Amino acid sequence: MNEQMDMYGNFGVFINEGTSYSFQVGSQASMPALDQDFQLPSSLLNLTEQPHWMSINGYHILSRGWNDLKCLEVASDIKKNRLLPRLITKQCDMLYGNGPAVYKMGLVDGKIKRVWQEVPEIKAWLDSWEDNGIVQGPKDFAKACIKNFYYFRDFFCKFRFSVGKGIVPGVLPIAGIEAMENNHCRLATLKKDVAYSLVTDRDFTAVAVGRFAYGISSSFSIYPKFRLNDVARYNFAAISHHREKSVNEFYGQNETHEGTREYIKGSNTIARYINSFLNNALAAKVHIIIPDAWVQSKRMQIQKLCEDNKKRKQKNLALHNFAGIEIGTDFEEALVLKYISLKLREVTNFLSGADNQGKTYATYSFKSSNGVEEWQFQTLDLKYKEYIESLISYDKRADEVLLSSVGLDSSISSVSKDGVISKSGSDAYYNYLIYLMQLNPEDEICCEPFNWAIKVNFPHLYEQGYRIGFYREVPARQEELSPSNRLNNQQP
Repeated sequence: MNEQMDMYGNFGVFINEGTSYSFQVGSQASMPALDQDFQLPSSLLNLTEQPHWMSINGYHILSRGWNDLKCLEVASDIKKNRLLPRLITKQCDMLYGNGPAVYKMGLVDGKIKRVWQEVPEIKAWLDSWEDNGIVQGPKDFAKACIKNFYYFRDFFCKFRFSVGKGIVPGVLPIAGIEAMENNHCRLATLKKDVAYSLVTDRDFTAVAVGRFAYGISSSFSIYPKFRLNDVARYNFAAISHHREKSVNEFYGQNETHEGTREYIKGSNTIARYINSFLNNALAAKVHIIIPDAWVQSKRMQIQKLCEDNKKRKQKNLALHNFAGIEIGTDFEEALVLKYISLKLREVTNFLSGADNQGKTYATYSFKSSNGVEEWQFQTLDLKYKEYIESLISYDKRADEVLLSSVGLDSSISSVSKDGVISKSGSDAYYNYLIYLMQLNPEDEICCEPFNWAIKVNFPHLYEQGYRIGFYREVPARQEELSPSNRLNNQQP
């Protein structure tokens, strides 16, 4: 039997043998335009803003989000969106540029700028990572840190220390750095009264690593939290935490995601909703209104039969069925839905049968405070065009919100803007320059692990001002170049 019943609140669509009917329970039907998230009671909303703690091996572990699923939720919302993965990839590419390189601040043409330089000692150390057993090379490590940063606005790194550091002359303390998965890392402290006392960032002296999605019963590893002053006491590894400061948060907070979350979810569901509407609702020619009184009466009947079944089960008697539905001893709301589905099947078979044309389907009526209630059958005259247009309009608005939230103008994001036929090269060029000028804070955060390592491994170079940053080449305007050097005249 090919049938399907989907419910949206008290509104639903019933499909039977390729024929669709819409229905509602009660006279006040509402059909949500988009999926609604689970809503906490208002009395509990403030609890979601408070830190939540777990205990593992004597450590207090700070959860990530009130349900410790924040990373999974953010990643899921972003990955399901048709725009955000591409936009974030573009952000990552523009920040990374040509990759990590060594620079020293200097005065150029009266302006303080980065002066890029070759430093053999630092280059040799970067080239040795994979030889030292580090899984990722410096470039892949940098890309992973940037990706995590743009998703979660923070990231974790494992500093791997050389065997014999501080003992064998010439051995660099830090052999290399590995990127960690945010979802596997949690800040930990030995402070006892974390529920009521003031907790600061310095109280977190360790990082717990494990698969937190499986609960705290899983196995975990505890690493010291990396601090520059404590390098001498680290044996094998320590984990650092790098983040963009967010108000009242110890972890990073993707404030863009928080502020546009409803638009993200709306954008993620709108295509599925339109497709569902086109596949189902457009085919529905009859709308059925099922009275509340009828549903309530059937619910009471099923409840009483379930109660009686409990007694019959104790006496080893055969259990009651309801209209051929096995109801058992415990009442569930799903039993009511099954019965509604059964009656809808009867109705749709009757209405769609060729031999039933012109006949009347008889139903029970019920008296209530609203008068006599009975099943109603209405011929639909939906304004499909207006409905679809409203959904598309919302979708365009969601695109605009998401695009502006990441700070990428349509001229450099490859996302078209409604009403804009084309963008001049000048617009794209200057929008790109403006965007690059805003990247320094993010550059500093994502290169922080490199520069901490330089301070430890090469203190003399660090004192001289040598740092690692991402080298980004600023393209010259085409009209400022000779014809032979313009992009359209260059060979690949």
